[in-house]
Amino acid sequence: MLRLGIVDFDSSHAVEFARRFNHVGVTADQYVDGAKVVAGWPGSSRMAPERIPGFTKDVAAAGVELVDSSAALMDRIDAVLVLSLAGDAHLERVRPFLEAGIPAYVDKPFACSAREADEMIRLSREHNVLMWQGSAVRFCSDVTEYKASWDQLGPLNGAVSFGPAKRAEGNPGLFHYGIHPTEMLFAVMGPGCERVTNACVDGAEVVTGWWRDGRVATLRGNRVGATAYGILGFHEKGVVRRHVSLRDAYRNLCRAIVQGFETGQPPVPPEESLEVTRFILAAAASEARGGEPVALSQSD
Repeated sequence: MLRLGIVDFDSSHAVEFARRFNHVGVTADQYVDGAKVVAGWPGSSRMAPERIPGFTKDVAAAGVELVDSSAALMDRIDAVLVLSLAGDAHLERVRPFLEAGIPAYVDKPFACSAREADEMIRLSREHNVLMWQGSAVRFCSDVTEYKASWDQLGPLNGAVSFGPAKRAEGNPGLFHYGIHPTEMLFAVMGPGCERVTNACVDGAEVVTGWWRDGRVATLRGNRVGATAYGILGFHEKGVVRRHVSLRDAYRNLCRAIVQGFETGQPPVPPEESLEVTRFILAAAASEARGGEPVALSQSD
């Protein structure tokens, strides 16, 4: 049984993960075996400090010991979940654990700069310790089952992903809710995007990416109206539209977290998370330039 610790309680993920790992406050079909959250540090918040007291009560109710610093977690845990709401807090939070050789899962968004994303990857390599990140939407059954059907559909020539992309100060552009449809797009397309354009209006943004193998894919992030998640895939043998339900998103992500810690293999390669970061930065740069194409290599 893996002993997990949580750092920062300003995201509802602190509550949702603790409940699933500790089999408290959710239905049995949401239970995740193989790990338990044994301790957590409520931390601080750059975006939503008002959330911490309420989430702290909920995490404690799930049977988690509360400690007063990240250092106090070190001797209590086998791996850490860094769940800070703001992406720019993650490097600071995860660094001491990686330097101590403690494996880490870092919540979305991985980082809000390519430099910080690259530094986390460098630290994990330097200390030979697992560190990875991934949006829960990547692991929804509708996404994984769709990918499992590709033997019948043939190669994917391109895709459209869509979902909510409301913005929040602290996680700029697509780094907040828009991270989910972005990661869903990469879950099906894979890495290899070279440049993007962003057609952005008040209610939505449409980001088109060109992959180095010649494929083109599109992300539509919605900020008004209905905000369902979905994928449209263009295959050799068919065009598939999949609605994506979030019902099992947290459960499946927690299962992937256990798998990663048990095997030492990241369910999402860190290099892909770095590319997702660069994709979002390039989309923001294209928006600022009126929709001009921006290469991912130019984003920082």
